[in-house]
Amino acid sequence: ETCRIIGVRSSPIIITLHGTRRPAIRRQQQQHPSYKGIAVSNGGILNLHGERFYRTWTRLAKTVEPGDTVLFLQHRVNWRADQEIVLVTTAMKDSREWHRNEVNVVRSVITRPSSVPVPGSSSSSNNSITAVLLQHPVRYQHLAHSGYQGEVGLLSRTITIQGSLEDSEPTDPDPLNCTIRRSMFGDNQQPCPNTQLTGFGGHIMVYNSGSKGYVEGVELVRMGQTNVIGRYPMHFHLLGDRCDDCYFRDCSVHRSYYRCVSIHGTNAVQVSENVAYDVVGFCYYLEDGVETYNTLS
Repeated sequence: ETCRIIGVRSSPIIITLHGTRRPAIRRQQQQHPSYKGIAVSNGGILNLHGERFYRTWTRLAKTVEPGDTVLFLQHRVNWRADQEIVLVTTAMKDSREWHRNEVNVVRSVITRPSSVPVPGSSSSSNNSITAVLLQHPVRYQHLAHSGYQGEVGLLSRTITIQGSLEDSEPTDPDPLNCTIRRSMFGDNQQPCPNTQLTGFGGHIMVYNSGSKGYVEGVELVRMGQTNVIGRYPMHFHLLGDRCDDCYFRDCSVHRSYYRCVSIHGTNAVQVSENVAYDVVGFCYYLEDGVETYNTLS
């Protein structure tokens, strides 16, 4: 917690988890937690402390138009060149087959006195603006006005835990060609049924007998196993009151095949300042509904 790993572009820490979905593994069936996972049990302790990036997400200070290569943000950030960010859609519809979210890459970050008013803010203390220069032009419009400003989140971290690209992606991808008669927000497409059900990423599980999990500044990508109960990117499992100092914070979860963070039968865990994108199922999950004193912020 007090000695975080400071990464450089040439030597990030990447942990890749391998394993295929066996034919017998269908809905709600499990393999051992150690299979394609990091399993912490019997009093074990997981410590993962990546570099602190602040803020992990913020909002646009100015509308972004297609073709733009500069974002103006409402807050200072210490993001770096070559890190991935996500621009969250401000369109009315946001679905697998039609959305306006987009991932881009930072070229540089500049902070200087502001000449761009922050929408919706009357504060005179915000006297500087952060400009993020992008490596690629923006594809879609992302709004920032007095009623709403689109979010921008940092995906990259100095520690990455990922499912292998070779054996994690769904083998039943959505062909993205299904429609309905009724138009929704000017579009009549819909996700195709019975597709995207075989994603099989890695997972992290902290469980039983006083185990502990302290995770911060970590990127989780291609994690979670679709419809396999208990196999989520980050899972605090049946720890009761014995993990009241545990946390999962300032991390990112993206390209997740089953949720983001599950808190199951565990109390007083801190889950804060995380960024999640492209996730199957509910992202932040209190599994039984009896979990108490947890902080999600």
